[in-house]
This record gives sequence, C-alpha cells and structure tokens, in this order.
Amino acid sequence: LAPTSSSSRASVMTTTTDDAFVSKTTQELLNAREAMEIEMQAIASRLTAPNAPGLRGALTDADGFPIAGCDLYAVRADRGRYDVLRNDYKRIMTELESRVIRGMQGDGEVMKGVGAPTPTPTPTEDAAPTENDVGRAFMVIDEIMDGCPGEVDGLRVGDRVCAVGNVTWGFEDPSASPPAEVLRNATQTFADNENSVVRVVVLRRGERVAVEVTPRAWSGRGLVGCHMRSV
Repeated sequence: LAPTSSSSRASVMTTTTDDAFVSKTTQELLNAREAMEIEMQAIASRLTAPNAPGLRGALTDADGFPIAGCDLYAVRADRGRYDVLRNDYKRIMTELESRVIRGMQGDGEVMKGVGAPTPTPTPTEDAAPTENDVGRAFMVIDEIMDGCPGEVDGLRVGDRVCAVGNVTWGFEDPSASPPAEVLRNATQTFADNENSVVRVVVLRRGERVAVEVTPRAWSGRGLVGCHMRSV
C-alpha cells in the first residue's frame, strides 16, 4: 500500500464534540457528510485491495512477522482515520435527523439553506423516475464490517440504498420520510434470500449502481454485515 499523504489524512471535521456539529449550517453538514463518504470509500478501497489487510485484519502473518509488502504505518494511519470519519459521520447523521424532526415541528430556521425538509436531498433522487430508476433512497450504509458479504459483493460506506430486491420507495411526496415498514421489508428480503442473489440498487456519488449481493453466513453478525439506517 502506498503511504497515505498528510493531506488525505487531514480531517474534514476532526472534532469529536457534538457542539461543533450543532454550530454548522445544514448545508455545511451536508457538504461535510459528502466529503466524508468520498474519503471513507477511498480508504476502504485501499485497505481492501488485493493483498491488503482490510479494515480490521491482522497485520502479521501466522509466524508473527509483518505482512510482506504491507506498509504498516500507512495501514494504521488509514484505519485510524477511518474510525474518526465513521464516528463523525454518525454524529452528523444524528444532527441532521434532529434538524429534520424539529423542522417538521415548525422550526423553520432549523432547515434554512435546504430546499426540502429531508437530510439528504440530491437532484438525482428527486428527479422523475426513468426505466433505470427504482425509487428514492430510503437507507444509507454507515458501517461495513471487514470481510463481510456486503463488502465482498461491492457495497460501500455512504451508499444510499434505493432498492433491495423488489423493495422500493416512491416519488409521490418529496418531503416525506421513508416509513419504517420499508426498512423492515428490505431487511426481511435479505433474510428470506440466504445464499441467493439480491439485486441492490444504490446511489453512489450521484450515480445509480446495481450491486448483486448474496446474503450468507460468515464469521460475523448477520447475513450481509452492513449497518444501514434510514435517510
């Protein structure tokens, strides 16, 4: 692995205090979240490349020697940076969700600077559906376990899920939040299709990407190994 440059390790928002997020405008939070998703995907790609140790894998071989060709300092730096980004990403999502709730309760200033009362508005999602579109994003992947089926099959942190099999969410009300039953149905689709391919459509950096995921037993929890939350 190539050494990680100091600029790539520079934090988008390195503070671990929630007050730092509260003081930001909603648009600043949205911009920071997008930057975090891009950086987390880049780190995950480096750490899961061929012969790389992964996000959580051991850095030594069976005899206790460092893995040949592995830059331990770069890997540790990437892993540390990834953990910081993941924690800040969760805090940003929590703050955005809080603002949406307060906005729906009548606090107009809470969502100032955002065109619609949703924490993750993008032109691609709100555009009229085409034959290649399957609905609006209703879940976001905010954590992927190292070596899990979801990671192996191509899912990435920051992917915003638009479809899981036949489970989708429509365009009827742009201001609406996805109902809980959509999330439950998506989760159940994975459970009902163990060892079978499930077509998952995600929004990744503004483009729709279809990923074929096979839910299956592995060494960790669940059949996919990804944590997903409502957008």
